[in-house]
Amino acid sequence: MKHPSFLLPVAGILCFAAACSKPEQDDAQAGTVYQIKVQTAQAQQRHFRKQIRVQGTIQAYIFTNVAARAAGNMELKVDDGDTIKKGQTLFLIDQDNLKNRVAMAEQALKVVEETYRSTQLDIGIAETQLEKAQKDFDRNRMLHEGHAVSDNAFETYEVALDKAKKSYEKAEAALRNDAAKVDLVKLELEIAKKNLSDATEKAPYDGVVAVKYRENGEFVGTGVSIIRINDPKKLRAACLISAVYFEAIKPGVTPVTVSFRDRKVEAKVDWCSPVIDTLSRTFTMRAYLPEGTPLMDGMLVDVDIMLAERDGMGVPRDAVILKKGGKSAVYAVKDGKAQEIEVETGITSDGFTEILNPEAVAGRDIIVSGQYFVNDGSAVNVTGTK
Repeated sequence: MKHPSFLLPVAGILCFAAACSKPEQDDAQAGTVYQIKVQTAQAQQRHFRKQIRVQGTIQAYIFTNVAARAAGNMELKVDDGDTIKKGQTLFLIDQDNLKNRVAMAEQALKVVEETYRSTQLDIGIAETQLEKAQKDFDRNRMLHEGHAVSDNAFETYEVALDKAKKSYEKAEAALRNDAAKVDLVKLELEIAKKNLSDATEKAPYDGVVAVKYRENGEFVGTGVSIIRINDPKKLRAACLISAVYFEAIKPGVTPVTVSFRDRKVEAKVDWCSPVIDTLSRTFTMRAYLPEGTPLMDGMLVDVDIMLAERDGMGVPRDAVILKKGGKSAVYAVKDGKAQEIEVETGITSDGFTEILNPEAVAGRDIIVSGQYFVNDGSAVNVTGTK
């Protein structure tokens, strides 16, 4: 009896399957266990640093916008980038005209002082004449009372005394007027000298001409800015920081490192803005640098802000596995099997993660290679340590 031809391939497949299943059954019967190759390391005591890096701008925090204090044509004595010394002349304004005004005021003062001295002489003469008229009047009044002098003659002495009194009063008024003129011209002279002084602007401290707003020979008005000078020895780093770090950065406490190429400067946060910008969600932070720091106003620098720093127990960063619910865990080897250990993590720095419950990992062999292929209870084969 012939079998249908389509049954032959099916029979072949069944025979192949039966042949393949035999070794598996043999392995199971022999108790073979597949082990995952791993490497381990022990937790270490380390120094952890939590820091952020932002970009900052170097600023001169002592600077002056020097403005004209007088109006006129300007003679500029410095240029952009010039190094200046305290007391050095920066610019002059309308010197000839202002010097002439001082000279005119000095001459006017001489004139009114001479007039004043002349008036003093006049009042002295008037005083002498008054005394003489008073004596003549007193003498003739006694004679008049004794009928030794006629009424007509006595009236002459009365008129002379009255005239002398009025002359003295007039001389006194002239003296007061001339004294007022002297005071007025002295004031005008002081103003002229002040205007001349204001037209000669000198450097208030050693520094550098950072900006030149006007050119030599321009006519400038009072209050117009001419140049800006900076003190290059007194610098600060200014940064914009995300609002999430507002409470973590403490003025006078938080250390920073300012870096520019191969230069590093250690400092502390000196000031933070008391408000957060509503649009950018940032705040301004400033750190004042040691005097003489070899940086320049306007430079862009890297600023490392140390938010936290402490010693603690840590494991290699890759050993920490993030589990469901935001929890973290590591795997340790115990009796040839992986044991899951829930951990609380802290700062991660230099390739290590801080463990806040160090008693859970202390002295344990923590899986640092192959950890992503194991589960709690997985058989493992430790091939080495790190």
